[in-house]
Amino acid sequence: MYQLIDGKELSKKIRKELKLEADRLRQKKIIPKLAVILVGDDSASKVYIRNKSKACEDVGVEFEEILLDSNTSMEKVLSIIDG
Repeated sequence: MYQLIDGKELSKKIRKELKLEADRLRQKKIIPKLAVILVGDDSASKVYIRNKSKACEDVGVEFEEILLDSNTSMEKVLSIIDG
């Protein structure tokens, strides 16, 4: 037995639920945010990040993109994460 899943419709439903949750958090003065760190210049990663940025915009989540040179040390990346 199988079940056919409409990916686009499922995605719309999930995004609608996420938007409601983001709105609830904002009412409690909690600002949802996704931060992405890209080390290097990988074009596929850039596309992935652009899609995440669009998804965040759609559901009301702040988005921050941090771009670093490919020679960035792990210590530097960790210092950014630790804030």
